[in-house]
Amino acid sequence: MSLAAATREAVRDRPALYEALAAGVVNYTAAAESLDVDGDREAIATALRRFAADLEPADTGARSITVRLHSDAETVEEVLSVDGATAGGSGEAGDEGAAETPAIDDPTAVAVTGAVDARLLAAVLGRLRIAGVPVGGAGMVGGSLVVVVPRREGATAVRLIESVAESG
Repeated sequence: MSLAAATREAVRDRPALYEALAAGVVNYTAAAESLDVDGDREAIATALRRFAADLEPADTGARSITVRLHSDAETVEEVLSVDGATAGGSGEAGDEGAAETPAIDDPTAVAVTGAVDARLLAAVLGRLRIAGVPVGGAGMVGGSLVVVVPRREGATAVRLIESVAESG
């Protein structure tokens, strides 16, 4: 495998670095040092520069979305339900992944429609994590995104989602 191919593969294993390259906010030499790629640091930095030049620039425009809270517990259980397990935390004990996803005792769903995609979902989850808002579940289908949070955090989640959409 060539040095350039090994560098691209290493970047793809680190989504934050990939996004930073697409946004053009990387110190290439420092990034080259952080990657587990055998080769000269400057050659790896050059491979990073070339890879970044080929990436599609990150969309930084504002999105047109509609955000709504759904506080009805039955609605929350319906919005993210797969094989009897729900994102609201009411799935059966011992569900796979239960240790990783907190159970939300008083859940509310934040539904987002409009210009929704996986990049928005990732940004929303990142902002909620940074703000310390627990997420009991999240998902998207077509033009809809749903995040389940504690009811007391619903307004905060709405503000953060709108902020993410405004900043692109």
